[in-house]
Amino acid sequence: MNKFKNIMITGTITTASEDSLKIYEILVKEFQKYTEKLYSPIDTIKFKGTNEEMYKRVMKLLKETDLVIAEMSSPSTGQGMELQEAVRLDIPIIIVAKNGSKISSTVLGSPKIKKVIFYNDIDDIRENVSNILI
Repeated sequence: MNKFKNIMITGTITTASEDSLKIYEILVKEFQKYTEKLYSPIDTIKFKGTNEEMYKRVMKLLKETDLVIAEMSSPSTGQGMELQEAVRLDIPIIIVAKNGSKISSTVLGSPKIKKVIFYNDIDDIRENVSNILI
């Protein structure tokens, strides 16, 4: 199993639902054992800086990231910006999303997308974490 120095989980923040937050919590719990440092939308939600400070923070964190896990069940413009920066920085991306989610063809067409995994529920994520990182 791979061990990464830094993993960043991305996902919608401004329209995050209770279900989204639960998914982020599960992703953090399941992936933290594979990395020294993990960043997530939960950290971003807690950040109280200005929009400019938020942008700078995210771009700095991406420069330190080895792998991006993109939870893409809900569309997010900010997440799209993060993913494009990850592509520019040559960071591999794994997409996870609920079954039935629509994911942009532009995102799916990126050569940095290493895997796309759809799930039905939280238990699916827990059971398939090892498959996600292989």
